[in-house]
Amino acid sequence: MYRRATLLNGVRILSSTMPHVRSVSMILFFGVGSRYESVELSGASHFIEHMLFKGSARYPTARAISETIEGVGGVIDAETSKELTIFSAKIASQHFDLALNLLADMVRFPLMESAELEKERRVIIEELSMYRDSPQEWVGVLGDETVWPDLPLGREVAGTRESVGSITRDVMECYRRGHYVPGNLVLSVVGDVEHEQVLTAAQRLFGDWEPLPVPRWAPCPIPNGVPRVRLESRRTEQTNLCLYTPGIPRNDPDTYVQSVANAILGDGMSSRLFLRVREEQGLAYDVGTSPMYFHDTGAFVVSAGVEPGRVTAAVRAILDELALLRREPIPADELARAKEYIKGRTILGLEDTHSVAWWLGNSEALLGEVRELDDVLGRIDAVSAEDVQRLAQSHFRDDGLRLALIGPHKSAARFEQALHLG
Repeated sequence: MYRRATLLNGVRILSSTMPHVRSVSMILFFGVGSRYESVELSGASHFIEHMLFKGSARYPTARAISETIEGVGGVIDAETSKELTIFSAKIASQHFDLALNLLADMVRFPLMESAELEKERRVIIEELSMYRDSPQEWVGVLGDETVWPDLPLGREVAGTRESVGSITRDVMECYRRGHYVPGNLVLSVVGDVEHEQVLTAAQRLFGDWEPLPVPRWAPCPIPNGVPRVRLESRRTEQTNLCLYTPGIPRNDPDTYVQSVANAILGDGMSSRLFLRVREEQGLAYDVGTSPMYFHDTGAFVVSAGVEPGRVTAAVRAILDELALLRREPIPADELARAKEYIKGRTILGLEDTHSVAWWLGNSEALLGEVRELDDVLGRIDAVSAEDVQRLAQSHFRDDGLRLALIGPHKSAARFEQALHLG
């Protein structure tokens, strides 16, 4: 059970009381991420997220911010994705006002001091180097670039060395002021706190914030007629790969169907890909699948780490499983197990205040509504074997396949030749 309110300036507030706990989790969701950026501003959203921890009007240093929360045993965190930037805190319930005061000051009145900006610029460039040094991490960046070349969704969230190195304070401030606006904010609070207390605090901290137009994102349809394989040749002991097929937007009714397909194919140790690629054929230590959902598009991703000499065989085994899902309906017992797996994991994922706050706020920020748990579970139950086969037939297509690899290979040509479902 949750309650909802909207301030006059557009700030949306969701709260749920859990009287049996003694903590409160609060999350601020801003509808801004890397897909809102131009090429020149690539990484700006992530850069701003970092800078908001460097000092604000009432908490002028990074130390003041961290000590405010950690001094009472709380935790504070933040994250930037392609469509959201979030700031969160979890704290003992008697310190609710302290934590929300801090988060509000950080997002509304950051100092953005030039000296701190230059230091953080170097930190982010080092962060990019760290990601690039990890093939398991970086292959996903290459994969996104392969699916959405020259489009915002194809760019690394943290930007590039060049873009991060050239963003000025004035340009960053202009971007922040245009995207951190009250109509673009969802506040989600869950725990040992009443809705009226949350609403009163939100009105005090955000009610005088002047409303401005909410920014829009640029459409990113998956293009055709582009290279299907992206290879980065490195002297590594293992080849990391990501195989992509087209997906669906997050508000598509078939998201529930795709969840079931994901559970069957690659989510967990009893999934088809894990059993075939790892257990039966020993082609990979790690293999799994994950759907990617965005406002207007999506992708379905198979990831694996493979011994370099066996990459073609592993890709073939993966494609064979996708083709099998197209050809044959799922047996009733396997479908039932997949549904129970999803429902169980969903329920277990909502066992604490932070996860419930995430569920409420993330749904509101990205969908404009909160999907009730019982409704979600019912929609999972309603998925049929025919639904999964229909989705596989429409999305697992040769022309939609994209492959990114990092490993000791000289040419992408042989992988291009192997990229067909058969």
